[in-house]
Amino acid sequence: MRQKPRCRPLKRSGRRRFLQGLGALGLGTAAVGFGRPGWAQGSPPALVKGTTFTVSTWGGVTQDAVKNFVQPEFERQTGVKFAFDIGAQGARYNKLLAQRANPPADVFFSTDEAVINGHRAGVLQAASQKSIPYAADVHDWALPGRRAAPPGTVLGVAYALIAYVIGYNPQAVKQAPASWGDLWRPEFQGKLALAAPGHTQMPSLLITTAEMNGGGLRNMDPAFKKLAELRPVKLTFFFTDWAALVKTGDAVAGTEFDYYLQGMKAQGFPIEWVVPKEKGFGSPQCVSLVKGSQIPADVAAAFINLIVSPTVQEALAVQTFQGITNKTVKLSTEAQAKCTCGARIDQLRFFDPVVVADNRPQWTERLNTEVVPNWARR
Repeated sequence: MRQKPRCRPLKRSGRRRFLQGLGALGLGTAAVGFGRPGWAQGSPPALVKGTTFTVSTWGGVTQDAVKNFVQPEFERQTGVKFAFDIGAQGARYNKLLAQRANPPADVFFSTDEAVINGHRAGVLQAASQKSIPYAADVHDWALPGRRAAPPGTVLGVAYALIAYVIGYNPQAVKQAPASWGDLWRPEFQGKLALAAPGHTQMPSLLITTAEMNGGGLRNMDPAFKKLAELRPVKLTFFFTDWAALVKTGDAVAGTEFDYYLQGMKAQGFPIEWVVPKEKGFGSPQCVSLVKGSQIPADVAAAFINLIVSPTVQEALAVQTFQGITNKTVKLSTEAQAKCTCGARIDQLRFFDPVVVADNRPQWTERLNTEVVPNWARR
């Protein structure tokens, strides 16, 4: 799964804006500095030097990507020492809520929905657009809650795009699924891995199911009724929840993120995946500033700027199969075939994180009371 990143040299205009050529990683060329007024190259502010910069993020692929492509150069440029707060998004978010007086991290990795919730709860803070110049190059969907952000700021920035799709075992499934409606095919019942009620993509699946059955946002009843008819063998949050079942044959299909499925393929799992005809679910992976952090906001924002810079974006796509958010980056055909990259964004549907945040509590309650009991009885 781990391939050596193949990165093109940055254009002259990109060099002026890139924080650093990632020379320490063999991915770039000469140092150009952060380009921030008052920062002499190699001389970070005394307030930052020697202090700890804590990144709250998922483990595994995401943590490895930060360690490999961002940490060495950011440490060199600022003088900070990296630390990680690793865990599931929900657990890490609860830490922010519980420790808001003394935050456990300086930047927070999350879905776009959590960005909205974090600002509503007062544990995340907006960043100046000037401190993240590469934010001007990302797609609109990569700026969560952009209409609600104060002028001249961003609530968070998506550094990667992953897609929620349908995976299946081609050795056990004669006809590949083509629609979200195929989840109800008889041969999948009792052998289907499905998003748990609290999964980030369950609201997307709910809305889509409602629309396919005569409802929609204003009438979600058809979604709950239809989902109750399913017979999942496993409710999942992460691909490791059901990966072993693929090898034993206990699961022959499942809803999952494309880059996890691509990683499973690279590890020899009998798995293929399809983007349903109703479109896959686009899931922007975001980074935001933590409110109350002792690290200056413009320094923490420079971390975000680095992770959405062209060189890091290309490395993330090639190395981890995650889609790019910086629309100036052009990937090879081979790289595009393995991730949700520019040419395939039109195959995805993006759901408003504000709408999801507004409705998730009541939807989750209905899932747990009206749907899950039916699954348990089957």
